[in-house]
Amino acid sequence: MYPALPFGPITLPTGPLFAMLAIFFGLESAGRFGRRFGLRTDDVWNVGLLALLAGLIVARSWNVFQFWYVYSAEPLLIFSLRPGGFALWPGVVAALVVGYAYLLRRALDPLRVAAALAMGLLTAAAILAVSDHLTGAITGLPSNLPWARPYFGEMQHPAALYRALGFVLSVVFVWTAADPRRPGRTLGHVGLAGGLVLLVADAFAAPDAMTGPFRTGQLMGLALALLSAGALAFQTKRRDARSMQAAEPGDAVHGSSADPSSSLR
Repeated sequence: MYPALPFGPITLPTGPLFAMLAIFFGLESAGRFGRRFGLRTDDVWNVGLLALLAGLIVARSWNVFQFWYVYSAEPLLIFSLRPGGFALWPGVVAALVVGYAYLLRRALDPLRVAAALAMGLLTAAAILAVSDHLTGAITGLPSNLPWARPYFGEMQHPAALYRALGFVLSVVFVWTAADPRRPGRTLGHVGLAGGLVLLVADAFAAPDAMTGPFRTGQLMGLALALLSAGALAFQTKRRDARSMQAAEPGDAVHGSSADPSSSLR
C-alpha cells in the first residue's frame, strides 16, 4: 500500500492529501451542480466551507475536552490532527447548525442547497474511496480474479475501488436524472445510489466492522437505500395525487357540457 506519495523532493501523506482533494472537488462539483437549481456557486461553496470548518473545530474541541486528562499531560497532542482525534456527532451537529444559519442569512432554499451538496458528497466519497485503497484502510476478501490486487502477499478484491467506481457511476446517474424543479427527488436519488454502492461493494470487503452477523457498512447501505426508495415513492405518490386533484374540476366541467354522443366518436 501507499501511506505516503512522493512528489519530487517531498513526500506527502496519502490520507490528508486525498482528504483535501475530496474537499476541493466535492465543493466544486456541488457548486457546478447547484447552478441547475438556480444557486450561485459562491453560496454553495460558502455554506459548504463554513459548515465543514465549524464541524471540524467543534469535533476536535469536543475530543480534547472529553480526553483532557490525556491532553493536559501532553499539550502538544492538541495540535496532532489524527483521524481518531475528532468526535463525529458533535461535529455533525455543529456543521448543520452553522450551515443552516448561513442559509437563513442568505435566504436560500435549504432543499436546493442540500441537493447540490449531496452531489458534492458523492464526488468526495469517490475520491476518499481511492485513498482508502491506497492506504489499506479498506481491504478485500481473498480473490483469484484477474483484477485482484496484492496486499501483503495475498490477492484480494479491491473493495475500496469497487466503492470508488460505484460512486463515480452514481454521480453520472444523479447528474443525468436531476430535475431542477424537484430537488427533493435528487436527494432521494443520491441516497438510493449511495446506499446501493455500500450494500454491493462492502460485500467484498474484509469484515472488520460487524453488527451482529452482518457487515456494518452493508447494513448502513441497506437502511439508506430503503429510506431513500421510500421517500422517492412517497414523493411520486403525492405528486400523482396532486395531479389528479388538479384534473378533477376540469373533467367535471367537461363532462357536464360535452355532447353525450361524444363518447361514441
